[in-house]
Amino acid sequence: MRVKDFYIPDGIEYYMPKDAVKLEIIKSKILKIYSKYRYQYVIPPIFDNLENLLNLKSTDLDKETALVFDKRSSSEIGIRADITPQISKIDYQMTKGIGNSRFSYMGDILRLSSGPFDRVNPYQTGAEYFGKLSNAIDIEIIKLMIDLLSLANEKKIIIELGDLSFVNNLLLDLGLDNYNRLTLIDLINLKSKCEIKEFFKKNKLNSKKLSLLIELINLSGDIKVLKEIKSLIKSHKIKASQELKNITFIANSINKFRGISEIQIDLCELHGFNYQSGLIYTAYVPSLRKEIARGGRYTAYNIHSNKPRNATGFSLDIKDIFNLAAGRSDTYV
Repeated sequence: MRVKDFYIPDGIEYYMPKDAVKLEIIKSKILKIYSKYRYQYVIPPIFDNLENLLNLKSTDLDKETALVFDKRSSSEIGIRADITPQISKIDYQMTKGIGNSRFSYMGDILRLSSGPFDRVNPYQTGAEYFGKLSNAIDIEIIKLMIDLLSLANEKKIIIELGDLSFVNNLLLDLGLDNYNRLTLIDLINLKSKCEIKEFFKKNKLNSKKLSLLIELINLSGDIKVLKEIKSLIKSHKIKASQELKNITFIANSINKFRGISEIQIDLCELHGFNYQSGLIYTAYVPSLRKEIARGGRYTAYNIHSNKPRNATGFSLDIKDIFNLAAGRSDTYV
């Protein structure tokens, strides 16, 4: 040992004896919840072939994935930034896209571009459902997510529901190139209405689409806002009545679940990896300065003849649950 002092890289966390045992206890409780919901538990490796880590074709995930040169094969392998793509590969290997399947997982990940309240080495856990999707499946997996979050001993869990199809269809109609599309998405995420108006003016975009976007941003709030959104999409002749019915049904089904969940609606929430599509859900707790869990629907892969294998799932950082349960407030909480 060259240096006696114990230096830890910024953003990286160690767990010493007492905390390590407590973390393992939380993990065992999580496993019991997965078993209760009949989600098969798998353990994919932190190092993997890039084909397994980047198979969801998500450009933002590509940038987050660390590359390592493998001397044995003289090729690059990756350190995962998200476990969902590996679960997608596992589903294909086990089912070949036939029938329905449920998987759960836990493991270390590495985030190259962590945010101000994120850690570099989260310990991610989550659940993924593959097959025929329905409101009942989304309700099941959101309730599973709430059950895991209840381990943090928080008295209130806020579930924010959205649907990416509303904004994605609007962006498609605008015909933007990739750079301007990403720029506008950033402005929408910031809810920066003045800058959005300037963006539309600068790029000479349709003023009716601007009006629709601003109204969608303004119409966020509790379940009551769904009636106003229904009137808005009707006035703009948007074909999204089924999507709105789905959100309404799911919102009413999980509102007050276990007496701790509270529902918010936001159709302009575009955070998360861009492999997601359709219904999305994000969880917040009052004691954390960022979301505590995030999930939604996505296409896992094409089975044959471009027939999609649909999926929905969520993930969270167990370390957040650990800190909240212990009543701690540190750099990341």
